[in-house]
Amino acid sequence: MAPEFEGKTPDFVNSGLYDGLFVMKDEATGSLWNHVTGEAMYGPSAGQRMGVGNLLQMTVKVALEREPQMLVAISDRPFNKAGHTARYTNPDTEMMELFTLTLGKEDDRRPRMEVGLGIWLGDQRRYYSMDLLRERGNFVIDNFAGRPTLVYLDPITSTPQAIYVAASSVSFEGSDVILDQGRKIVSGRFFDQNGAELKVERPQQMFTRWYGFALTFPEPDIFE
Repeated sequence: MAPEFEGKTPDFVNSGLYDGLFVMKDEATGSLWNHVTGEAMYGPSAGQRMGVGNLLQMTVKVALEREPQMLVAISDRPFNKAGHTARYTNPDTEMMELFTLTLGKEDDRRPRMEVGLGIWLGDQRRYYSMDLLRERGNFVIDNFAGRPTLVYLDPITSTPQAIYVAASSVSFEGSDVILDQGRKIVSGRFFDQNGAELKVERPQQMFTRWYGFALTFPEPDIFE
Protein backbone atom coordinates (compact mmCIF):
# COMPACT_ATOMS: atom_id res chain seq x y z
CA MET A 1 0.00 0.00 0.00
CA ALA A 2 1.19 3.54 -0.66
CA PRO A 3 1.55 6.00 2.22
CA GLU A 4 -1.42 8.33 2.49
CA PHE A 5 0.46 11.61 2.14
CA GLU A 6 -0.20 14.77 0.22
CA GLY A 7 2.98 15.54 -1.67
CA LYS A 8 6.38 13.95 -1.12
CA THR A 9 6.79 11.20 1.47
CA PRO A 10 9.00 12.66 4.23
CA ASP A 11 12.19 11.23 5.70
CA PHE A 12 12.02 9.76 9.21
CA VAL A 13 14.36 9.70 12.20
CA ASN A 14 14.17 7.96 15.58
CA SER A 15 12.81 10.50 18.04
CA GLY A 16 12.47 8.68 21.37
CA LEU A 17 10.37 6.09 23.18
CA TYR A 18 6.68 5.52 23.87
CA ASP A 19 5.37 2.39 25.61
CA GLY A 20 8.92 1.08 25.51
CA LEU A 21 9.00 1.22 21.69
CA PHE A 22 10.83 3.60 19.40
CA VAL A 23 8.88 6.52 17.95
CA MET A 24 9.62 7.91 14.49
CA LYS A 25 9.51 11.61 13.60
CA ASP A 26 9.09 12.88 10.08
CA GLU A 27 11.51 15.69 9.34
CA ALA A 28 9.05 17.56 7.13
CA THR A 29 6.45 18.35 9.82
CA GLY A 30 7.93 17.11 13.11
CA SER A 31 4.99 14.73 13.55
CA LEU A 32 5.44 11.58 15.65
CA TRP A 33 4.52 8.23 14.14
CA ASN A 34 3.87 4.71 15.43
CA HIS A 35 6.21 2.53 13.39
CA VAL A 36 4.06 -0.59 13.90
CA THR A 37 0.61 0.72 12.91
CA GLY A 38 1.84 3.44 10.54
CA GLU A 39 -0.33 6.04 12.30
CA ALA A 40 0.69 9.64 13.06
CA MET A 41 0.07 10.07 16.79
CA TYR A 42 0.97 13.74 17.32
CA GLY A 43 1.70 16.84 15.27
CA PRO A 44 0.46 18.35 12.00
CA SER A 45 0.13 14.91 10.38
CA ALA A 46 -1.96 13.43 13.24
CA GLY A 47 -4.69 11.21 11.82
CA GLN A 48 -2.78 10.29 8.69
CA ARG A 49 -1.74 6.70 8.23
CA MET A 50 0.88 4.97 6.13
CA GLY A 51 0.44 1.55 4.62
CA VAL A 52 2.54 -1.01 6.51
CA GLY A 53 3.95 -4.32 5.37
CA ASN A 54 5.47 -7.37 7.01
CA LEU A 55 9.16 -7.35 7.86
CA LEU A 56 10.22 -10.99 8.03
CA GLN A 57 13.58 -12.34 9.17
CA MET A 58 15.62 -14.00 6.43
CA THR A 59 19.19 -14.78 5.37
CA VAL A 60 21.07 -13.01 2.60
CA LYS A 61 20.84 -16.22 0.54
CA VAL A 62 17.05 -16.26 0.81
CA ALA A 63 16.79 -12.53 0.05
CA LEU A 64 18.85 -12.92 -3.13
CA GLU A 65 16.80 -15.94 -4.21
CA ARG A 66 13.69 -13.76 -4.06
CA GLU A 67 15.27 -10.69 -5.65
CA PRO A 68 18.60 -11.35 -7.44
CA GLN A 69 19.21 -7.61 -8.07
CA MET A 70 18.82 -6.67 -4.41
CA LEU A 71 21.65 -4.57 -2.95
CA VAL A 72 23.10 -6.11 0.22
CA ALA A 73 24.94 -4.17 2.93
CA ILE A 74 27.43 -6.30 4.87
CA SER A 75 28.50 -5.16 8.33
CA ASP A 76 32.06 -5.65 9.53
CA ARG A 77 30.86 -6.18 13.10
CA PRO A 78 31.48 -9.71 14.44
CA PHE A 79 28.34 -11.84 14.72
CA ASN A 80 27.78 -14.78 17.02
CA LYS A 81 24.49 -16.58 16.40
CA ALA A 82 24.35 -18.12 19.88
CA GLY A 83 24.92 -14.78 21.55
CA HIS A 84 22.45 -13.04 19.25
CA THR A 85 19.59 -15.48 19.84
CA ALA A 86 20.26 -15.43 23.59
CA ARG A 87 18.95 -11.88 23.61
CA TYR A 88 15.42 -13.13 23.06
CA THR A 89 15.62 -16.63 24.54
CA ASN A 90 17.01 -15.65 27.95
CA PRO A 91 14.01 -15.66 30.36
CA ASP A 92 15.89 -13.39 32.79
CA THR A 93 16.27 -10.52 30.32
CA GLU A 94 15.27 -7.21 31.88
CA MET A 95 14.28 -3.90 30.37
CA MET A 96 16.42 -0.83 30.89
CA GLU A 97 14.90 1.83 33.14
CA LEU A 98 15.00 4.27 30.24
CA PHE A 99 12.39 2.07 28.54
CA THR A 100 10.28 1.16 31.59
CA LEU A 101 9.69 4.82 32.43
CA THR A 102 7.73 5.20 29.17
CA LEU A 103 5.42 2.20 29.68
CA GLY A 104 1.67 2.63 30.05
CA LYS A 105 -0.63 0.20 31.87
CA GLU A 106 0.71 -3.26 31.09
CA ASP A 107 -1.16 -6.48 30.35
CA ASP A 108 0.17 -8.97 32.92
CA ARG A 109 -1.30 -12.13 31.36
CA ARG A 110 2.16 -12.92 29.95
CA PRO A 111 5.68 -12.03 31.15
CA ARG A 112 6.72 -8.57 30.00
CA MET A 113 9.87 -9.68 28.15
CA GLU A 114 8.51 -12.90 26.66
CA VAL A 115 8.97 -13.10 22.89
CA GLY A 116 6.52 -14.41 20.33
CA LEU A 117 4.62 -13.61 17.15
CA GLY A 118 1.79 -11.10 17.13
CA ILE A 119 -0.64 -11.11 14.19
CA TRP A 120 -3.50 -8.75 13.44
CA LEU A 121 -6.22 -7.88 10.95
CA GLY A 122 -8.51 -4.94 11.61
CA ASP A 123 -9.66 -5.19 15.23
CA GLN A 124 -8.61 -8.84 15.56
CA ARG A 125 -5.20 -9.64 17.03
CA ARG A 126 -3.58 -12.75 18.49
CA TYR A 127 -0.26 -13.60 20.18
CA TYR A 128 1.74 -16.85 20.00
CA SER A 129 4.61 -17.29 22.45
CA MET A 130 7.89 -18.86 21.34
CA ASP A 131 7.77 -21.26 24.29
CA LEU A 132 4.34 -22.55 23.25
CA LEU A 133 5.46 -23.06 19.65
CA ARG A 134 8.45 -25.08 20.82
CA GLU A 135 6.25 -27.17 23.14
CA ARG A 136 3.89 -27.92 20.22
CA GLY A 137 6.66 -29.20 17.94
CA ASN A 138 7.56 -25.77 16.46
CA PHE A 139 4.15 -25.10 14.91
CA VAL A 140 0.44 -24.63 15.58
CA ILE A 141 -2.51 -24.94 13.21
CA ASP A 142 -5.08 -22.27 13.97
CA ASN A 143 -7.96 -20.27 12.51
CA PHE A 144 -7.50 -16.50 12.53
CA ALA A 145 -10.01 -13.95 11.26
CA GLY A 146 -11.99 -16.78 9.68
CA ARG A 147 -9.03 -18.17 7.74
CA PRO A 148 -6.94 -21.33 8.36
CA THR A 149 -3.55 -20.19 9.61
CA LEU A 150 -0.24 -21.94 10.18
CA VAL A 151 2.22 -20.44 12.66
CA TYR A 152 5.64 -22.09 12.66
CA LEU A 153 9.25 -21.56 13.68
CA ASP A 154 11.23 -21.04 10.49
CA PRO A 155 13.99 -23.70 10.40
CA ILE A 156 16.50 -21.25 8.90
CA THR A 157 16.04 -18.19 11.13
CA SER A 158 14.49 -19.86 14.23
CA THR A 159 11.91 -17.06 14.28
CA PRO A 160 8.12 -17.47 14.10
CA GLN A 161 6.13 -16.76 10.93
CA ALA A 162 2.44 -17.01 10.04
CA ILE A 163 0.91 -17.97 6.71
CA TYR A 164 -2.69 -18.41 5.61
CA VAL A 165 -2.93 -22.06 4.59
CA ALA A 166 -5.14 -25.04 5.40
CA ALA A 167 -2.99 -27.91 6.68
CA SER A 168 -3.79 -31.18 8.43
CA SER A 169 -0.17 -32.19 9.11
CA VAL A 170 3.18 -30.43 9.45
CA SER A 171 6.71 -31.83 9.66
CA PHE A 172 10.23 -30.55 9.13
CA GLU A 173 12.94 -31.88 6.83
CA GLY A 174 16.11 -29.82 7.18
CA SER A 175 15.16 -26.27 6.22
CA ASP A 176 11.86 -27.32 4.57
CA VAL A 177 8.41 -27.25 6.17
CA ILE A 178 6.41 -30.20 4.81
CA LEU A 179 2.61 -30.02 4.67
CA ASP A 180 0.03 -32.61 3.65
CA GLN A 181 -0.62 -33.35 -0.04
CA GLY A 182 3.07 -32.99 -0.82
CA ARG A 183 3.08 -29.22 -0.35
CA LYS A 184 6.05 -27.50 1.26
CA ILE A 185 7.35 -24.15 2.47
CA VAL A 186 10.96 -23.51 1.51
CA SER A 187 12.69 -20.31 2.66
CA GLY A 188 9.29 -18.66 3.10
CA ARG A 189 8.11 -19.66 -0.41
CA PHE A 190 5.15 -22.01 -0.88
CA PHE A 191 5.15 -24.90 -3.39
CA ASP A 192 2.55 -27.47 -4.41
CA GLN A 193 3.16 -31.21 -4.80
CA ASN A 194 4.45 -30.68 -8.35
CA GLY A 195 6.98 -28.03 -7.35
CA ALA A 196 4.98 -25.12 -8.75
CA GLU A 197 5.25 -22.00 -6.62
CA LEU A 198 2.00 -20.78 -5.06
CA LYS A 199 1.10 -17.30 -3.89
CA VAL A 200 1.84 -16.72 -0.21
CA GLU A 201 -0.76 -14.86 1.83
CA ARG A 202 0.08 -13.73 5.35
CA PRO A 203 -1.65 -11.75 8.10
CA GLN A 204 0.07 -8.61 9.35
CA GLN A 205 2.64 -9.87 11.85
CA MET A 206 5.65 -8.97 13.92
CA PHE A 207 8.18 -10.89 15.97
CA THR A 208 8.10 -9.01 19.25
CA ARG A 209 8.17 -8.99 23.00
CA TRP A 210 4.82 -9.37 24.75
CA TYR A 211 4.79 -5.87 26.24
CA GLY A 212 5.26 -4.24 22.82
CA PHE A 213 2.42 -6.15 21.16
CA ALA A 214 -0.02 -5.83 24.09
CA LEU A 215 0.57 -2.09 24.49
CA THR A 216 0.23 -1.45 20.75
CA PHE A 217 -2.87 -3.67 20.41
CA PRO A 218 -4.58 -3.71 23.84
CA GLU A 219 -6.17 -6.95 25.11
CA PRO A 220 -5.11 -9.26 22.27
CA ASP A 221 -6.15 -12.90 22.14
CA ILE A 222 -3.50 -15.30 23.40
CA PHE A 223 -3.17 -18.68 21.73
CA GLU A 224 -2.97 -21.25 24.54
